[in-house]
Amino acid sequence: MTALLTLRHLAFTGPDAVGAGLSFDDGLNILYGASNTGKSFAVEALNFMFGGSKPPEAIEEAAPYDRAWLGLRLPDGAEVTLSRALAGHGFTVHPGLVTAPGDGGFTLGHEHDPKSDANLSMHLLRLLGFGRKELVKNANGEKDTLSFRHLAPYLFTSEETIIAKRSPILASGQHIFATVERNVFKLLLTGIDDSAVTPSIPPKTLAAVKAGKIELVDEWLAGIDRELGDSPPSREELKDQADRLEESLEALRRDLAHAQDRLDGLVGERRRTRDGRDEARARAADLELTLTQFAKLDEVYISDIERLQAVEEGGALLLAMTGHECPVCGAPPGAQVHKAHVEEIGRSHGAAAAEIRKIRRDRADLAGVMRSLKAEATGLRSREAVLVEELADLDASLDEARPAERDFRRRYEGFTAEQAWVSRLLDLYRRRDRLMVERSRLDVPIPKRPAGEKAATGLDGPTAHAFAQVVLQVLQAWGFPGRPSVSFDLELQDIRLDGKERSANGKGVRALLHAAMKVALLVFCHQRGRPHPGFVVLDTPLLTYREPLRSRHGALSADEQVLKDSGVAGRFYAHLAGLSEIGQFLIVENSDPPPEALARANVQLFSGEPGDGRYGLFPQRPAVNNGQSPT
Repeated sequence: MTALLTLRHLAFTGPDAVGAGLSFDDGLNILYGASNTGKSFAVEALNFMFGGSKPPEAIEEAAPYDRAWLGLRLPDGAEVTLSRALAGHGFTVHPGLVTAPGDGGFTLGHEHDPKSDANLSMHLLRLLGFGRKELVKNANGEKDTLSFRHLAPYLFTSEETIIAKRSPILASGQHIFATVERNVFKLLLTGIDDSAVTPSIPPKTLAAVKAGKIELVDEWLAGIDRELGDSPPSREELKDQADRLEESLEALRRDLAHAQDRLDGLVGERRRTRDGRDEARARAADLELTLTQFAKLDEVYISDIERLQAVEEGGALLLAMTGHECPVCGAPPGAQVHKAHVEEIGRSHGAAAAEIRKIRRDRADLAGVMRSLKAEATGLRSREAVLVEELADLDASLDEARPAERDFRRRYEGFTAEQAWVSRLLDLYRRRDRLMVERSRLDVPIPKRPAGEKAATGLDGPTAHAFAQVVLQVLQAWGFPGRPSVSFDLELQDIRLDGKERSANGKGVRALLHAAMKVALLVFCHQRGRPHPGFVVLDTPLLTYREPLRSRHGALSADEQVLKDSGVAGRFYAHLAGLSEIGQFLIVENSDPPPEALARANVQLFSGEPGDGRYGLFPQRPAVNNGQSPT
């Protein structure tokens, strides 16, 4: 046992209240003093701060306080403080040992939830190395998960509980929780939980479940019969029909595929033919437009030739009159002075003749191009006409192919629908067969559970014996009178002292034996390396040292008197102080501890007397107006 929690302080605060609380040291802590000073309140508050649902019982002195603060040292050595409203609900975890809110805290829920670490129970269990454990909670093997509250009875023992006759293991005293309490004790001693147990269903539950299943199966069968109708075809007829339909569908699939392929081919061919026609038509139109432009160009060439020919003819006429008398004035050639103009006319005549020759060459080239383009346009128009005829033929073929394909498809869909109907009926028959098999299985009687058969719970004999020996060692260390023998009664889930049930002893002896079991559990877990929170709080374990005339528990019984006379108290405290390396103890008592115990423990005394040391857990409240002081 290595992971331990250590109590460091328990404090209480309120809006207008003076701080109050307790501090704790490692090892042995003793809180003793007068009655009604808050000792039991402190024990209840500790239990409450570890997830108890019930707040400490209200006392007048605690009225001004609304929050509790529990300082802890965690297994890794870190120190934190849990704070919780005294009214209940969730927790806040603060870093360090504090009694006021600071930075860096986080919240934890107060209800156990095994699926989350965001609650105090799972947070502490994981810190201590328990993790998620399963516990059988009844004879049928149904399970619960380990909660920190399952461990609380082994950590916090009230004055009423420590003298109770019921087993410390069966702490609730309720039969409904006995199984899980047995298995918590087994888990602590062995480290083995019940995750391997497979739950069983009670016969009554099985019968109810079976009746429900029969009713449901009968409803399903009736529904199938309604779907089949009054006179459905037989299974054999449906199978034959299914075979015939499959053959017909196979043939139709081939015909439909062939018709579809033909239709696809025609559509593709028509698309290509249409594209060719459109291409020829567009090219021919482009050529015809070009020829129109070229014809206009030829007209320009003709006009230019005619103009140049007129220039050429005029020049020739003027040149012909050179060297003759002037037709206007009759001047002889020698008397004329226009020689320069004659040369210019000659040049113009020559240029016009040359330009005419060039234009005629260009016109001849243009005529050749136009003949070529006309031939190409004529060919394209012829191709267009052929393609138009082909399109008409393809449209006719498509008009013929489409109805055939539609007919094949319609017939195929009809056969498919019929096949689906046949398949549905055959599926109904198959479902009916399965339900009839299930119905027959449900008719088999439920086997009776053998008498006394139930999920194994609680400790095995050897482990129980080993635990009893540790209890004996604790009692011997405390100087228990005589030579006691201790055994563990598996039926009672309690120890026997010298063969006598623990519950048959007087209150003081019961209290001491109860305390011995709680201390022995911590020692046993340490010796076996089992997880344990590492602290034990005991309220009035030394009840035998009460004053008979003043105690509400009455006079000592004979066995209590023997125990008191044996001087157990000194050795009790000495033994617990000697266990400081493996655990922490808080002992709450009314009687004074032996002087030697005071030197080995953190001791806090509540005097219950004003002005005589510390009054109690909380400061004494002022006297009320009527002169009476609070009790």
